[in-house]
Amino acid sequence: MIYIKTLIDIGDKELEIWMKGNGRTIIIQPGMISPLAEWIALCEELSRHARVIIYNRAGCGKSNKGITTRNRKENAKDLYALIKKLSVTSPIILGHSYGGLILQQFAQEYPNVASEIVLVDSTSFDAYKVDEVELEGEDGNSTEAWIEKCRTYSGLSKKDLQVEMADWINELKEILPSSSHIEVEEFMSNPSMFESLSEELEYDLLSKETNHYKSFLETFTIVIGRDPKASIIEMVESEGLHKSEAEDIENIWQGLIRNQTKLNSNTKYILAEDSGHSVHLEKPEVIKRAVDSILNSTNVKA
Repeated sequence: MIYIKTLIDIGDKELEIWMKGNGRTIIIQPGMISPLAEWIALCEELSRHARVIIYNRAGCGKSNKGITTRNRKENAKDLYALIKKLSVTSPIILGHSYGGLILQQFAQEYPNVASEIVLVDSTSFDAYKVDEVELEGEDGNSTEAWIEKCRTYSGLSKKDLQVEMADWINELKEILPSSSHIEVEEFMSNPSMFESLSEELEYDLLSKETNHYKSFLETFTIVIGRDPKASIIEMVESEGLHKSEAEDIENIWQGLIRNQTKLNSNTKYILAEDSGHSVHLEKPEVIKRAVDSILNSTNVKA
């Protein structure tokens, strides 16, 4: 079975998609800085029993940024336009991290479009609460710090960005097949992506005024949450946080995940045991089992 990788014109911009398989449609929205290459192994597995579409949101990969300021509402609008353009009906939509926040917005703005929703360690509307944890020393991973970094990165050349992002690029190369290495370099050295990120971070993760929940319809929703023990270890080892600081951050994050299980009364929670935030890389089988449970259910839309 051959996959298709192309650009789709949704009216005001083109979005880069990867598509493979037949049957029910699964649409995947990756996280904030997540090249498609991170997802292809899982998408290949899912495409054995469904049509899988994964795409780069505006500004990422080869997708155009467009002229509008980027935020979750604009990203939800783009997803709706993509669904209409491809004539997809009743898709299963899956989002990881910031991609999950886009899907929560989508469910509110466009009810009855998705048949099921899968949120994979998703960012929450109240994500700003994580930044309220007081850390010793300078917090280089705070939302405000990342906004400044992204504004700086957006003004760099691709060559300079490859140098700036070299450590991240090399980490991805270590876990991804060599056939994707050029794509990873291109993705991580795209000034347009960092311009989009600075806008998304400021509007969606920093502002308290725009971040609030609205109820959405009883669309069956699976919430997959990371393992708090694994996440704390990850923060201590990779970010250099004190264990108490990591525990404070994780307690808030887990509380926000629990709130997502209350988005409607038709929600199921799954713990991704032994996985940190990158569930699609650390425990992809958890996501596959969750999607398979939907595909195998008889109580779904046709």
